[in-house]
Amino acid sequence: MAMLRLVVSFLPWIILAVLGNRSFFLSIVVALAVSAVATGRQIIGRNLKILDTVTFVFFLFVAVGVIGFRWMLLAIYMSLLVNVTLTAIAWGSLLAGMPFTIQYAREQVAPEFWHTPLFIRINQYITAVWGLDFFLAALVSIYRHATGDASLVSQYAWVLFSVGAALFTVRFPDWYRARAPRHAESGSGGTAL
Repeated sequence: MAMLRLVVSFLPWIILAVLGNRSFFLSIVVALAVSAVATGRQIIGRNLKILDTVTFVFFLFVAVGVIGFRWMLLAIYMSLLVNVTLTAIAWGSLLAGMPFTIQYAREQVAPEFWHTPLFIRINQYITAVWGLDFFLAALVSIYRHATGDASLVSQYAWVLFSVGAALFTVRFPDWYRARAPRHAESGSGGTAL
């Protein structure tokens, strides 16, 4: 369930990736609307999440910049801006001591496990892998801008990175818990994501 919520939180970014080349303005408006609904629900439920909040702010800024002020440089460098923003969310949340994946993992784990070393460590690893995913995608974006490479491989490398991060997110918690029995026996088990 938490993995599904994480995917839903990435929905505005996915909308931009899928629709952006066909209708950039439409993709920005739809992504902004989706992120506004998600963030609005979280405000009402008093459960703001880092990823959703920054996503809303990002798409609000881009909508105002591109549609309102015609800052077309935002459109030209959109893939790089997206990947740098997502990298900042992942690594920034890690450095702040609140890996962004913890907010989704807590939705399926009993509160008594939220502060256990095992639960926190699993989410640190998962968030770090997502940070690496976004960082690699940012490097591909820089490469594409520097070389003009418009091949399908360079355009969709991010999909491969993201599938890898998603598979890691699904499989890593069980694998790690099985190899950390002393933590599980001390009561710090629980499902991460």
